[in-house]
Amino acid sequence: MTNAIQHTLTNLPRPMRVDEKYDNTQLHRAAQKMQASGGHFASSIAQAYFYADLHNRRKLLDAFGDLFERFVSQEDTTS
Repeated sequence: MTNAIQHTLTNLPRPMRVDEKYDNTQLHRAAQKMQASGGHFASSIAQAYFYADLHNRRKLLDAFGDLFERFVSQEDTTS
């Protein structure tokens, strides 16, 4: 890899993680919605989120942030 390409790749802005976009209350509400109406997979991820310690919650949010984002309601993002 050339230095110019490497420099460009290392200077790209990092996308915001879901736990940087939303606070704990918003993520908790999203997990509640996932558990209630998200289907088996989303419900299982939400249940794991509720049982997880902070370190493992971050892993879940990193891996399934897009899923949590789908369940964050507009009302939760305007506060």
